[in-house]
Amino acid sequence: VGTIGEITGTIGAATHYVSKGLEQNRDKPTASLTGEFASSSDIQVILGAGIFAAKPDKPVTAGTGYDYEMNYYGGLRKAIDKIILEAGYIYIHYPSASKGDELALNTGAYYGKASFQATKDTSFRVYYEQDDTNGAKVTSGKILQNYAEVGFSHNIGPATLNASYGDYKKAVKHYKVGLSKEIMGYNVSADYIDNDKTKQNITDKHDNQLLVLSVSKSF
Repeated sequence: VGTIGEITGTIGAATHYVSKGLEQNRDKPTASLTGEFASSSDIQVILGAGIFAAKPDKPVTAGTGYDYEMNYYGGLRKAIDKIILEAGYIYIHYPSASKGDELALNTGAYYGKASFQATKDTSFRVYYEQDDTNGAKVTSGKILQNYAEVGFSHNIGPATLNASYGDYKKAVKHYKVGLSKEIMGYNVSADYIDNDKTKQNITDKHDNQLLVLSVSKSF
């Protein structure tokens, strides 16, 4: 986009669609397309969007379900030496859901994240999200309001080792470990995810342990 900024995109496919530790596609593969604009200013203006295909056998909530998910976000990003800080707002929308389900599924949240390049081969990251749409309501109260995640990546030579821990308040805690590698311009990864769901609030018996294989291409 000339001197204004840069637009980047990524197209990908995965054996599962896992978001914040929860499987969003009932064990079916998914495809995705994401794009982001980053201004060339010292404090960057970030605008992004993504679409994730999903055709579950049954909806995540009662009703007719949905075919795909749309994500929109905007924020500010600042690089300070080896640290990158970002804060903004993200909105998740399910356009093909029935009217009642769409209102229940659509969510918005404020987010903040930071990454630190500790060495040439090792980096650390943190992410926090605060719900802005009243979360989800269950008999024991509200859930899915706060999400926090910490992780690190380390280049081990043939591939990069990635590990993270996430906590979706009153819903699920998850651990993820995996390997990623660039092969002929494609990013290929394999991740093992172990979920510890809160039985009181999450009754879904599926997807407690997942092996997720994915491939993506940036442009």
